[in-house]
Amino acid sequence: MYETTNTPLFKTKPSVNILGIVTYVLAIFGVLSLVYFGGSVIKNYSNLKSKAALTISTVGGSAQVYLNDNFLGNTPLESKDIRAGENKLSIKNDQITYNVALDFLQNSEVAINRDLGVSDVFSSGQNIWLEKSSDTPSLEVISEPTGARVLVDNTEVGVTPYSTSTLTEGEYDLMLEKAGYESTSNRIKIQKGYKLNIAMKMFPNPVPVKINLLEGSESLYDIKSLDAVVASNPAEWVKAVIYWNKTRGINLAGAGINKEVVFDYFIDFNGHIYNKDGVDVTTSGELGAKNKGAYLGRAADGNGLTENAKVALAKVNVSGGGKKATINQTGTGWLNVRSTPGLSGEVLAKVNVGEVYNVLEESTGWLKIKVSDTLNGWVSATYVTTQ
Repeated sequence: MYETTNTPLFKTKPSVNILGIVTYVLAIFGVLSLVYFGGSVIKNYSNLKSKAALTISTVGGSAQVYLNDNFLGNTPLESKDIRAGENKLSIKNDQITYNVALDFLQNSEVAINRDLGVSDVFSSGQNIWLEKSSDTPSLEVISEPTGARVLVDNTEVGVTPYSTSTLTEGEYDLMLEKAGYESTSNRIKIQKGYKLNIAMKMFPNPVPVKINLLEGSESLYDIKSLDAVVASNPAEWVKAVIYWNKTRGINLAGAGINKEVVFDYFIDFNGHIYNKDGVDVTTSGELGAKNKGAYLGRAADGNGLTENAKVALAKVNVSGGGKKATINQTGTGWLNVRSTPGLSGEVLAKVNVGEVYNVLEESTGWLKIKVSDTLNGWVSATYVTTQ
């Protein structure tokens, strides 16, 4: 279970600069998709009697909301009875907790829209709040990562961090775009005497826009990333691919967006094997169906599988990858399979001449082969042909 205990990333106080945000490495692959989080306009309320309003929405299901550690309700949530001043908010589901502290102004609204995702990296959201300022209305936008293109009513006006006091009072469409990240958009309202603050975290694309078969394979698809952040934790990456498949959909070899389960298993560049639910089964072997797989690789490793991934693919025992070993004539019609690479190894089984097996490992003069789903062992390379 993943849990994030974020520090107050979007905390603000009157006359205090907005806190800095972590800059992620630019993701290059993929194209941008557009997601609208609620599309609400931040309002000024005249009838709250010194209170503040709060609106919270979440993507991918309902979440629990806590205000100053007290349960407030489930998303989607609206309240007009929030004490003005600094308040701590927690938004959580069964896997993820998002924490933030914000200053609430009297007779105004704070809007929070979150996609809790699967981890702190693979998540996104928007925090929008008002801050009293001079009579000149203004807008300030920060993002994680920085350097996102800012578009107001479909016109590019700059990159994040971005601020302006040139917008007149009224409503606008605000959009943020960055290569390798999902776009975000919202409807905003600029008001006299207030600065509108917007803090956006962008979801890194865990898959390219179209996923093709790995060269030479009939069932293993290539998911490759140039982004060091995406590839930094393969176990999280696998879960993000599964989550993306469910919530956004995956375009498999140009067949169109599909939100049904696409992959039966995953192999990463370290040689770890995961089932369709993202559980690491490298040692247990409890994989289930093996019709379609995905290889999570790093562009820095070049084309094709890493050596560790080749070994993992041989364990999965699907077509299209790894060496094959054909048992040659031995004079007896069979060949011993041993527990270790040497004549001193215990004999585990015998394989017949002409049979073909996946090669898992190689040692001088010996090959480790996959005999069955429950048995691997070493055979003498003298009596084997590999291809």
